[in-house]
Amino acid sequence: MSDSAWKLLTTLPDLPSAQSLAEVLSASGIAARVRSDAGVLGQAAPSRIYVEAGDLRRAREFISAATEEPPP
Repeated sequence: MSDSAWKLLTTLPDLPSAQSLAEVLSASGIAARVRSDAGVLGQAAPSRIYVEAGDLRRAREFISAATEEPPP
């Protein structure tokens, strides 16, 4: 993974959460890759989500909109 082509979007506490978010991003047209520090499947370890540099802003906006609370 070239540092100039992919940028860190966020870090999540475990691999399944990171994979889920990456799938949602991909379904929205934002290419995403997951890198994890887990040595074995199922191990709780920080996992980082990277997106293509050109999609970083859009990915941040997507996450921001998805985590906003709806108006009362």
